[in-house]
Amino acid sequence: MNAIGIYGGSFDPIHNGHLTFARTLRDCFALPQVRLIPTGLPPHRPATRVSPRQRYDWVVQAIAGEPALVADDREIRRQGYCYTVDTLQELQGEHPDALLVWLIGGDSLAQLASWHSWRTLLALGHLVVAARPGYDLAALPVEIAEEFAKRQVSSTPEALARGKISLLPSPLLTVSSTLLREKLVRGDDVSALTPVADAVMQSGLYRFMKGHTE
Repeated sequence: MNAIGIYGGSFDPIHNGHLTFARTLRDCFALPQVRLIPTGLPPHRPATRVSPRQRYDWVVQAIAGEPALVADDREIRRQGYCYTVDTLQELQGEHPDALLVWLIGGDSLAQLASWHSWRTLLALGHLVVAARPGYDLAALPVEIAEEFAKRQVSSTPEALARGKISLLPSPLLTVSSTLLREKLVRGDDVSALTPVADAVMQSGLYRFMKGHTE
């Protein structure tokens, strides 16, 4: 099947957990390509203090040499809010024969009903959900739980289909961008958490960002 993986997020900054999810999405579903798309102006959270271009540049650096992982800057070039539905529709227009396999976290799934045109989103591709540690899928809002129940299929390449949902069989990592930023504020060594530790630490961009959360 002709399919493209889509993994969007703030990547503020990118860390080893992001890379694990991207690799697992690629390998689990045998995808020839996974696009990491840093958001520009997100509609559901405050704008990041680090510029979109800087976050994108770190993504490029982090995935250098990673097979089939590609950085995509379409959202940081877009004017105004970045809605996932617009990104998926744009990608579908560029690749009309491809199935879009898009990844979100379990926390995002719980908030999906607040997303712009969320029911259209579910019809645009195959949704893959990566649950974070401690997240309970049984606690989903009723309308999301109903959609999940009727759309869920196995996490295999053969099960990929438009309008379906799968869970990502990935290790539940405890690293997060919030944790990484907290360590950077304190001046801690983060080399074990991100492949771009040197660039991020040398930039000094997070050093005085107390109170900034993911």
